[in-house]
Amino acid sequence: MTGTSAQTVHSPARVLLVDGFNLVRRIYEARPDDAPNIEDVGEAATKSLQRALRAHRPSHGVVVFEDHDRTWRHLLYADYKGDRKPTPAPLLQGIPAITEQFETLGILAFSLPNYEADDVIATLTAGIKRAGGEALILSTDKSYLQMLGPGVRVFNHFNQTEYLAADVVDRYDVKIAQLTDYWALMGDSSNNIKGVPKIGKKSAAELLHRYDGLTEILSAEDEDAKVRRVQADAPLASRCKQLVTLKQDVELGINLKTFRLSLDI
Repeated sequence: MTGTSAQTVHSPARVLLVDGFNLVRRIYEARPDDAPNIEDVGEAATKSLQRALRAHRPSHGVVVFEDHDRTWRHLLYADYKGDRKPTPAPLLQGIPAITEQFETLGILAFSLPNYEADDVIATLTAGIKRAGGEALILSTDKSYLQMLGPGVRVFNHFNQTEYLAADVVDRYDVKIAQLTDYWALMGDSSNNIKGVPKIGKKSAAELLHRYDGLTEILSAEDEDAKVRRVQADAPLASRCKQLVTLKQDVELGINLKTFRLSLDI
């Protein structure tokens, strides 16, 4: 009998990244009452999260929240998200109790002062990809679509659908890698980002069929009226690109091991 040394084979991490407020606020606002019972909301959110854990069977998971404070985007653009209704105070006050319910499933919550959940999730996703793992993002926020690619999947948990790259390209008529250029040009009304004046979604797509991205448009020697319009507002266009691009290098101060799941859901 030939002697061999036993080695433990570790499977790549399969990490569920949940956009916390996207999950909880949708449930809160779907309630018929003007002031929904937070315990009921927490129970519904926990059941929803449990369904996601069962459906995706991750090795790790985390629910990422944000502190609703000023972020680097507000410093760059004071009116960022300026037309949004504030998060209801009862919901904000109830988050600690809701995260305690999540912990009964073995999944922890995480937030980082002065950063949105989007940037935290994007940074986690980038690290998971580098390590050869798979990131599963649960959110209806379209900003995560820019992360789509090998090792990254995005799900709308509420209607049980996955955002496929081909469907995104069909919807926006640009490549995944051009989404941030597209939103920079035409704006993102959900975040009160205006974009370049007189450049709508059709013009933005047309420009990105001809050029790889905003950088190429700004440096082009082209007399086309649309190109000249973007070039005339170059600082605005560049600022919009910064605003719509998720950060992937935030210093989180955490290790993925913290979020390993141990409970059999």
